Amino acid sequence: MKTKRLIKKIFTTHDYSIFKDLKGNRIINEPNLKGIIKSVEEDGFTYDLVQVNEKMEVTDGQHRIGMCALKKIPVHYYMVEGADIDDTTKMNTHRKSWSFDDWLHRYVSHNYEEYKIYEHLKNLWGFDHWSCIFLLCRTKGVRGRGKLKKAFETGNLKIETLEEGKRWAQRILDVEPYYEGYKKRSFVQAMIRVFHDKDYNHKTFLRKLKLVRDRMYHCSTVGLYINRIDEVMNFQQPKHKRTMFAQKWGDSDSIFRLGA
Repeated sequence: MKTKRLIKKIFTTHDYSIFKDLKGNRIINEPNLKGIIKSVEEDGFTYDLVQVNEKMEVTDGQHRIGMCALKKIPVHYYMVEGADIDDTTKMNTHRKSWSFDDWLHRYVSHNYEEYKIYEHLKNLWGFDHWSCIFLLCRTKGVRGRGKLKKAFETGNLKIETLEEGKRWAQRILDVEPYYEGYKKRSFVQAMIRVFHDKDYNHKTFLRKLKLVRDRMYHCSTVGLYINRIDEVMNFQQPKHKRTMFAQKWGDSDSIFRLGA
């Protein structure tokens, strides 16, 4: 086994030409590089260290060097003598992006109040993270998941619909006796959308679902679930009083426009 030796010193340079490609390493991924650049532009520069071997071959951090070169930022690096492609492969194989659970643990550990409330309710309800975010964190003016995810990861979680979210969650939990997939993310999101509609009546929905539970089955999208909700609500309903939730709530971003 090749001997590895860590040089216990951090080096800094503006000379990007000293770094060499490691044979067999993955090629630069442009979307990844652009993502790193965008992160630095939005959140500021962080001193993530690049790893090289004694030949100045980059064993970890090639995208970081690319960003530094483009932004004219110094590269901070350290050396591990004997590091090779096997080490790089192992690092990339075992490296895992932070999950919602990881970020939640970080901020709860540092006593972020919003995250503590969020964790308590998530554990109480048993929904997945996106379902809880839709229930509690509907940020006004946000039209997509990307910004919500970014807020969650950067410690900027804002619970804007606490009491409303509790009521919505209980309504969804009420469905358990009649539909086993009541915690599916697409179903939860579909229910949240129709909760905003003046034509939705929860007691009526539960009463009819009990009678025609076969009309509620697993669906792959939010839109298909809304169609199922219409089917339940319109059971034995006069034509002129039927709901048309699917027509009104089919837009994938409609939930984010409400209250904007």
